[in-house]
Amino acid sequence: MNIDEDAVARRTWSRKYKVESEGVVIEERANEMEIEDLKSKLQVMKHLGQDDAAVQKKIEKMNNELQEKTDDLQDLGSTNKTLIYKERQSNDELHEARKVLIQGLPELLGNRTNIGLKRMGELDPKTFHDTCKSRFPPDEAEIQATTLCSSWQENLKNPNWHPIFRRN
Repeated sequence: MNIDEDAVARRTWSRKYKVESEGVVIEERANEMEIEDLKSKLQVMKHLGQDDAAVQKKIEKMNNELQEKTDDLQDLGSTNKTLIYKERQSNDELHEARKVLIQGLPELLGNRTNIGLKRMGELDPKTFHDTCKSRFPPDEAEIQATTLCSSWQENLKNPNWHPIFRRN
């Protein structure tokens, strides 16, 4: 398995854990609502009939059901915590793999490859050199290209600067 396949697999695992975690949270909320419903029914039954044997059986049955739901809720809580832990672990692993990829990519590419790296927001000085060679004399073209490239690079850092529009 190469580095790209490994990164894709880790992303897939992360998404799967996130979906499972969301499902657990929804199920947990439903169980909490059922528990509250059972508690309220149980209280109503206790107030209605203290002496009736059938009511006592229903109360006992509801108590057992309430206990089962409470146990289910605790199990879901622990499952949710486990999923959150696994998601964080996989996110950390993805972050580390991304760092390794970024650090290792220039070494992989070397001098003979046609693929190059470019940082976001940086200009390509070669374009400036080519244009200046066609517009200026050869001895002045290099200086003009470097000056223009650095000027544009500084202007790009300014969010109010627009290369096409002039403001009055």
